Amino acid sequence: MKQTLLVTCAKGIPPILAREITALGLRVLREDAAAVEVEASFEDATRLCLHLRTAHRVLWPLTRARVTGPNGLFGAVIRFPWEKHLDPGGYLRVHGFVRTEAIRDERFAFLTVKDAVMDRMRDRCGRRPDSGPDDRGANLYLHWIDDEAKLYFDLAGQPLSRRGYRQQGGIAPMQEALAAAMLLAGGYTGDTPLVNPMCGSGTLAIEAALIARHQAPGLLRDNFGFLHLLDTDPRAWQKEVFAAKTAVRPAAELPPILATDHDPHTLHLARANAERAGVADLIQFELTEYQDTPIPDGSAWVVLNPEYGVRMGSEDNLEAHYREIGQWFKTLNTGGKGLIITGNLPLSKRFGLKLSGKHTLYNGAIECRLLTFDLFPPAPKTA
Repeated sequence: MKQTLLVTCAKGIPPILAREITALGLRVLREDAAAVEVEASFEDATRLCLHLRTAHRVLWPLTRARVTGPNGLFGAVIRFPWEKHLDPGGYLRVHGFVRTEAIRDERFAFLTVKDAVMDRMRDRCGRRPDSGPDDRGANLYLHWIDDEAKLYFDLAGQPLSRRGYRQQGGIAPMQEALAAAMLLAGGYTGDTPLVNPMCGSGTLAIEAALIARHQAPGLLRDNFGFLHLLDTDPRAWQKEVFAAKTAVRPAAELPPILATDHDPHTLHLARANAERAGVADLIQFELTEYQDTPIPDGSAWVVLNPEYGVRMGSEDNLEAHYREIGQWFKTLNTGGKGLIITGNLPLSKRFGLKLSGKHTLYNGAIECRLLTFDLFPPAPKTA
């Protein structure tokens, strides 16, 4: 049976996420500021958890009710047949978003939901799951605004944006889903060489490698929230995993990816992250200043995430730096594309580059601009 489920993401990403979902053969119903509504079956929803690169959570709807306070919430939750979905010997976490005058502390709302679920499970099954703050088991998501409370199963558990490979980050590391969104918004498909100067902890290069090899990011994880629900068909899930693994392109078919940085420690972190992601053999790491980064022949793409002057660096020193970056990009006549993301909107004009596109994305609370431009090849010499 198909339902309208909610796939959440960062602001600015819904159009990119909607294209991902459509490419998987599912129907997008609506795009919101930070979410996309999708018509999907439960098995479709688990497939989204496996394949989506730019999403945070996949929320499967359960019940909704008009409630004016904790007592009403408790009554609505205890009426739901939790015993059909939850393992009484399992583990449950309740989290979500609460904005209502009926309650001051959202933790009390989560506790109310948890108590109602446990009372129902104890009554129907004779025992109840363990519960706590960890996301290792089943995850219940409460969305309570004003007098409307909605309950979902958070099928991802830990957010999909946390691939698991970035256990070590440099200063102000880029989130995995944002890096993927940057590449997809720019039109990167993984069929051309890619260069990532100032690579930092390597997130952009690693996400590019995953896109290039057609690897579902969920293959990096061994746990999702839906795996702890009675609704999940283990054999159907294993078929999805097998299909995703067989779709991975061999390394010999992939164009080169080069990541460079001037800091040895940062480059060490990037290599370690790439090792954990299983793509270290697809990325060449080099210690060098960005201006000295070797650019391969062909239609190479060059992608950059420079300092913003917000969380690192001094803005006073960045204006000249941004001008220098722009001048360097003007020398790159590869015939490919250039992508720069920055959270410093005034300084973004200092690049001095002719843009072919511009997108608004968010790095946490920081509003960013993704700037795209063509790296025109040199004109042929005339006789």
